[in-house]
Amino acid sequence: MLTIHDSFSFEENDFDITAYGEVLLDLISREEAPLKQCANFTRYFGGSPANVLVNMQRLENKTALISRIGKDEFGEYLREILENEGINLDCLQSDQEEGTPIIFVNKSKKTPSWLAYRGADINLQISKQIYDKIDNSSIFFTSSFILSKNPARATAIKAIEYAVKKDKFFAFDPSFRAKLWSEGKKGGQIIKKLIAQADIIKPSLDDAYHLYGQEPPENYLKKYHSDGAKFVILSLGKDGVLVSDGSTEPLHIPVFSEKVVDVTGAGDSFWSGLLTGILKGLPVKEAARLGNAVAAFKIKGVGALSSVPPLREIISYYDIQPIEGGNFNE
Repeated sequence: MLTIHDSFSFEENDFDITAYGEVLLDLISREEAPLKQCANFTRYFGGSPANVLVNMQRLENKTALISRIGKDEFGEYLREILENEGINLDCLQSDQEEGTPIIFVNKSKKTPSWLAYRGADINLQISKQIYDKIDNSSIFFTSSFILSKNPARATAIKAIEYAVKKDKFFAFDPSFRAKLWSEGKKGGQIIKKLIAQADIIKPSLDDAYHLYGQEPPENYLKKYHSDGAKFVILSLGKDGVLVSDGSTEPLHIPVFSEKVVDVTGAGDSFWSGLLTGILKGLPVKEAARLGNAVAAFKIKGVGALSSVPPLREIISYYDIQPIEGGNFNE
């Protein structure tokens, strides 16, 4: 059984990671206030899986996106960004009827509030291209937002089952919110089934609260592992993260930056650093430190795609040690 002190190895594939899920517009308020009081918003690229891929592409990984946007000007705007970043879009579907999804977010140094207007993302359809992309990828990633409505959920479950069957590394962000699900809190049972299939999950304290209720962080770790989680990275916000494998003592990693401008997309940035470290052969605990480092750069800017420096600059700046098999020189 692997622990947080161990690393993973991967065969050579066309893509380091394929992500399944939404790409959308984030309209982030210019004021730091409750969302209902915000009057001025600025448009940003958004969607957790897409954010993870853009940051991973910038960290020198080969990436592919499975998603669906509207055949509209906002969809064109998002597609152009993805193309310019170099992400493979063979599986980016275009919806003739529904529009590109939009989320309103309040600018915040804490967990922001948001209001989602769904559209084309819900209609994601399974295809041979999707299965082929999973076949040719080392990591398959998805988050919970796209799972809240069908047919996108049914498509996601087919893709996840295929990835697990093919022994792909499955990374899952269990950011469950009952208000998004027609089943309400019963949707949590679906999330728990996927947690048991995942190789690694990265919930926040808010995510854990919405799934399990009010508990101390150590109890959340126990509950995730009881539900079948292998590796859990529990985000504690300003207090850093806890890294756990369920068998050894959880490791606490403090935050790397005290400067906070906007936390939108900070978790996605952490994911990009974490998965880059795992792909590079770092032990899980050291990959989590790289995740912390990437997130530290992210929160200094506004929007999910604020600037992230080159990988070598990050590992040098925060003294990330490419030990125990790390291959950062490749």
